[in-house]
Amino acid sequence: MKHLVPPAVFSMVFFLLPIIVHALPDVPAPNTESLLREIEAMEGRQKEAKGQEKRAVLGAVQAAAMNGTAAANFYEKAVEEMQFKGRKDKVAAFVDWKKANADMLRTKEMQTALLLHLKYLSMALQRKGMDDPASMIPAVMAYVNELVAADRLFDSDPGANPKAQKNRPDQQLLDQPLSQSIFSQWLKLGQWLPDDKIWEPKPGDVAGILERNIRPLLRDKKDPQIVQTWDLQLQVEADRATEARSEHQNDKFNTVTRPTLLFKRAQDMVLIGQPNRGVMEMVSVLRANPSHPDFANWLAAVRGLLKQPAAQTSPQ
Repeated sequence: MKHLVPPAVFSMVFFLLPIIVHALPDVPAPNTESLLREIEAMEGRQKEAKGQEKRAVLGAVQAAAMNGTAAANFYEKAVEEMQFKGRKDKVAAFVDWKKANADMLRTKEMQTALLLHLKYLSMALQRKGMDDPASMIPAVMAYVNELVAADRLFDSDPGANPKAQKNRPDQQLLDQPLSQSIFSQWLKLGQWLPDDKIWEPKPGDVAGILERNIRPLLRDKKDPQIVQTWDLQLQVEADRATEARSEHQNDKFNTVTRPTLLFKRAQDMVLIGQPNRGVMEMVSVLRANPSHPDFANWLAAVRGLLKQPAAQTSPQ
């Protein structure tokens, strides 16, 4: 026969428990200085461990970016780990995948896309937490020039279906944000990638890379090189409009895109210390594009600059 505990006893136990807990005496005061030193040491060891882990990952990415074969092999490892790990038929299924994709992995387009993706990923890993991000400008500009040259390689078939081309593995490597790439997921790189506000997440976005990765740094330095970045973007956009062989896209470039880029280029001239040159180029854009959708905003911007004393100096 079970012995039942009267409800009153339960009530007494739960009523007394807080009193018992609160009645426990405190321990002696700790050695504050000793504990702080220990905490700082633990933090230092944790940072060093994280640093070693990041350096190891960065080294692996940089090694894979040395040549097309190394990049393709690295991609194969990522696919094996992400798509086949844990499957009962892992070995056979992965062998079948390798056979089916062997030719694709050897193409110039795929290996070029892999190399570009891995180079950009390597720079992104170095960028986060960097003390002097401006030191990366030459490397990022070199990457942009490589990307522009590769853009012509990927668009070599003007008759290709745009939707099918966008779904190609090589194109996805350049169009997807780094955080979504198979390498980032495999190596869990999210914690080491820079914020999207200071680093363009897509390896193939020329305009985004110029605007997020490079121009803010050039503006801070008042570096005239910023004008060249706009010239490069204008050329890239013009080439794309021409390669599209579309009257609509050519018209859009000439009436909307080109004037927008020219106006922004002129605004940066003002920011780097060439206010007169910048204002006159803005006025030229206004004169030539009275039907532009941004015309009213441009007028307000130029009017505001003309009312500033800096714009009243002698022409440069």
